[in-house]
Amino acid sequence: MTQADNQLKTAVFYINLDRVPERRAFMEAQFAKAGVTDPIRFSAVDARQADALEGNGYVPGVGSRWGLKQSEIACFESHRAVWQQVVDQDLKAAAIFEDDVEMSSRLGQVIDSLVQNADRFDFAKMDYSPRSLRFGAEAEIGSVTVRLMLEMAPSAAAYVLSQEGCRKLLAWSQQYSDHLDDFVSIPRPDWRMYQVFPAVGVQMIWSKQQQDRKRNEVLTHFLPRALAPALSDFPYRNRDKDFLHGVDDGVPPLVGR
Repeated sequence: MTQADNQLKTAVFYINLDRVPERRAFMEAQFAKAGVTDPIRFSAVDARQADALEGNGYVPGVGSRWGLKQSEIACFESHRAVWQQVVDQDLKAAAIFEDDVEMSSRLGQVIDSLVQNADRFDFAKMDYSPRSLRFGAEAEIGSVTVRLMLEMAPSAAAYVLSQEGCRKLLAWSQQYSDHLDDFVSIPRPDWRMYQVFPAVGVQMIWSKQQQDRKRNEVLTHFLPRALAPALSDFPYRNRDKDFLHGVDDGVPPLVGR
């Protein structure tokens, strides 16, 4: 829970497989650092378990992909089950995480501000996007700077949904054949989706990319130009206002990895 959770009917969920307890410990530590107390662990749908995917909504060809792996279907169904909980519990809004997110110390404050203004958005993405994307002009939701998302994003590991946003996603996903992160960020006429700027979380896989970025910046500074990497190959270098990632460089790398 965050400070706002004590006043509003909201919650913070994270999705974690029963067979991966080390990820649970990692996330609990991250939440503590971010000022989020009593996050709710949601037991993820496990594709390895017999009958775990019975009755799922995956229908090849109804979306952008003809084939999804069993693990991808399980991921989608896990998120979908959390959306259903938000509706069933009549929550005003909920923050939803996967179990591999490194967090900024600002994350709890960002969640507080977003859930108190949940009538102003459907979907607010809090994590870093690992490639350049198009965004609209800066705006404010409460005390949080956001930009309208204009295209699909390749990550949805940390986001806030209003209850209305959950209802829309549940209706649209009765049948699906998309990756979860693609599905939630498809531009739709009746879908108010925003990226938090700067981002306040990053999946571990993209955190490593940030570490590699910093290493290449050092190489560029000290090595002759001919020996340095071509920085134009790295999308993070593009600081055009229409193509910003929303990276929070204050999100630290995972210590000891």
